[in-house]
Amino acid sequence: MPIKPSIDEIYEEYYQKVFSYINSRINNYHDSEDLCEDVFTKVFRNLEKFDESKSALSTWIFNITKNTLIDFYRTRHDSYELLDNYEYEEEKDGISEAELADLAAALNKLSDEEKDIIVLKYYEGYSLKEIGEKMSLSYGVVKLRHNSALDKMKGFMGY
Repeated sequence: MPIKPSIDEIYEEYYQKVFSYINSRINNYHDSEDLCEDVFTKVFRNLEKFDESKSALSTWIFNITKNTLIDFYRTRHDSYELLDNYEYEEEKDGISEAELADLAAALNKLSDEEKDIIVLKYYEGYSLKEIGEKMSLSYGVVKLRHNSALDKMKGFMGY
């Protein structure tokens, strides 16, 4: 059984990566610092629950990071532009940088609500029903807005 890294080792290895990831999405240094602190608080509080047989430590930390960002977007109701490098590097398998840039550009053209639905559905893996519950919308409304957002993205991408 491999030895789990210490809290100090985790912090040293991942702090700058997590901070850069967050800051590239919200582009506010102070909010990025606060969110990064929140991420590492969650990581350290739940480190005993981490199961290396289910995922790599980096994947687990970035899932916590993504969920923290989604919570931030939802509670602040601010509009932050998603940048071209939206996807985390480990998750780029099978798609080119140019395709990612086109996809991110199309996503950025959507309304905040449409972005939330697309991110929750395809990036976080929630069902439309779960998205409706998270966003306090009916399933039917989420389904209509999801389909509309997909149609818009297809149009933006020339499909």
